[in-house]
Amino acid sequence: MMLSSISTKYAEALAGALADPKQEDKVRDELASFGQTLESHRELHDTLTNPAIPFSAKRKIVEKVADRMSLGQSVVNLILILLENARMDQFHQVLEAYRNLLDEQRGLVTVDAFSAEEMEVSLRQHLEKTLADLTGKEVKLKYHVDERLIGGLRLRIGSTILDGSIETQLDRMRQRLTT
Repeated sequence: MMLSSISTKYAEALAGALADPKQEDKVRDELASFGQTLESHRELHDTLTNPAIPFSAKRKIVEKVADRMSLGQSVVNLILILLENARMDQFHQVLEAYRNLLDEQRGLVTVDAFSAEEMEVSLRQHLEKTLADLTGKEVKLKYHVDERLIGGLRLRIGSTILDGSIETQLDRMRQRLTT
């Protein structure tokens, strides 16, 4: 997911508003829980993103949902700010930006690894160690099977993509042969 600078600014504002750093994980979990609720209740999502419904009505809905879910005031305030600024459709981006911000503060880097088939445990461990050595940070790998790949590996570290897939290597060979 590509994160907009606006989503990152909301995440930074939320992190900056927390009086106690110990709240960071609780806030992340509450945001994730609310995000899951949005995904599983399409009507709620559609209502909160509908520009024809007034903010006051949306506020009442959010307050009821927040009360049932026992969401903290920081999370409720963020949701209300997103609603007020007609940015509720970016909720998941803000959540992802907040997660990334926490990881960055903790010296973690998230890497998405795409391969044509499931990777063996020993290869995963080797990849994780190599990336940790390269980045100088603790690496959190997320593995994905991309059946469109012929073979090889594609890595995404933030907005940087390292493409060692066979498809890309063949494309490079084609370009060299045709020029």
